[in-house]
Amino acid sequence: MKSAHKPGVTMRKYYQLILVIVCFVSIVTLLIYRHEYYRLRYVLEVLNFFGKPGLSEIEFCGPGFNATMLSEILRNSSMEVRETPPLFQEIDDSFYSYSSFLQSYQKYEKLTQTHAHNIDTIVIGKASVRPNFRCNIWLENVSKPKAGRFTFKIVSEPINDFCLYIFHCSLSKNIGKPKGVSFYMNNYNINPIHAPINRVIEVNTKRKPRERSSIRFVNNIEPAICVIPNKVPLVSRDSFIEFLVFHHMMGVNSFTIYDSMISEDIIRRLNLLPSDITQWTIQFFPLNYPFVFAKSYEIVHNAIELDCLFRHFKFDKDESNKASHAIVMSWDEFLVPRVHTNMKAILDDFDPTRKTRTVEVKPLLFCLNQYDDDNAEIGYPTVMKKTHYYMLSEELKSIYIRNLDTMTNYDDIFDLDSSSKIVPLDILGVHKYTECRDPKAYHPSGAGYNETQMQVFQHKFEGAMLKFGQSLVSNKIYRLYTSGQIWEKTPSDNVRDML
Repeated sequence: MKSAHKPGVTMRKYYQLILVIVCFVSIVTLLIYRHEYYRLRYVLEVLNFFGKPGLSEIEFCGPGFNATMLSEILRNSSMEVRETPPLFQEIDDSFYSYSSFLQSYQKYEKLTQTHAHNIDTIVIGKASVRPNFRCNIWLENVSKPKAGRFTFKIVSEPINDFCLYIFHCSLSKNIGKPKGVSFYMNNYNINPIHAPINRVIEVNTKRKPRERSSIRFVNNIEPAICVIPNKVPLVSRDSFIEFLVFHHMMGVNSFTIYDSMISEDIIRRLNLLPSDITQWTIQFFPLNYPFVFAKSYEIVHNAIELDCLFRHFKFDKDESNKASHAIVMSWDEFLVPRVHTNMKAILDDFDPTRKTRTVEVKPLLFCLNQYDDDNAEIGYPTVMKKTHYYMLSEELKSIYIRNLDTMTNYDDIFDLDSSSKIVPLDILGVHKYTECRDPKAYHPSGAGYNETQMQVFQHKFEGAMLKFGQSLVSNKIYRLYTSGQIWEKTPSDNVRDML
């Protein structure tokens, strides 16, 4: 006689079978996800540490920048990466590393034991928190890092509770060529492998003196400009071109741009210009600031200036086409001579012996919401038509021209005020062109002072910029831009046909 199956027992067995199948599928899915996750993280770590050859410049990395965005930008970009870009990376809640530099001189193989494993990293951190970290040095062709000795020094005054630091990591033995450095909390429960890695850039511990010719200091001045965003980090295409062309007219042939708001299209079109016409070199770096930009502007400015000096210091002085002076400026600032026609002539007259390490240039505020000067030609750019500077309550920062030729060894970079002079305004001034607004009043539309208010403010005439108007509009690069045709050309078209 067959035994009867109870319906409740049969259903429970089916439920158990379904649960077993669901658990099995879940475990398999989890293992697949875990495997893909670690593959992706490994790829991103390699990209962040070693970079990817033959890829484009990174110009689109804004405040929300992360490693995934970096890999996507690198994959889709077409410009060549010539140098390791500086990137803010979180060490902990209070400190962010920027860029790291290996103290070297010429080839690594010629280094002395003193400088073989000394790495300095630019860091922005809270002024109220004392750094307490450990560091690892990653060596070439070695998969595991070596623990280094961590020290630090403060290289700026506190600004809104932020300070600029130099984190120093060193090894006492020469056991291989350093390729990267990482910092992590001084806690043995923290896995140091998970710390972000900064790829190191070699810089000179000392520079060769530039040989003088029989004619004193001929072609000895090669100024370079490092460009940072305005406090409102947006720049129009007009302002971008006007800044580059004007300062190129002033004798600047090297530009390093730290900005994430320059579109890739502008950069690509700029590359259509033949090099024998531009005769300049432009390097783009992202600026993925992890702070509220307006509140941290000054400390970010200081970090960029230090990165700029490190990068230009790595070249030997006997290479005549390398920078002798470095200047950090924003897009709305213009170095405008009064008597001379270029920066070389100014520095040759003002500092003929090349002994001054820092030349301070005073700023003048030109409001874009003032009337245009009647003497300015219709075709002139807007900055040429504003000829009155205003004495408003806004505090303007000076521009500093740093003389790299006075820095004979690496430590001189941290002593910029050892010799300093202020250039008189009747020789050179910094014109800052911005919309003037009442900082205490909020305007939803962003409106500035009206014309009636502008007439009340104290202002003075300064027409030094006007004398460069004709030279600018007749400049070949500027004519290519204003023709509008360069934005319709493809890389295969002949840009020279537009001249």
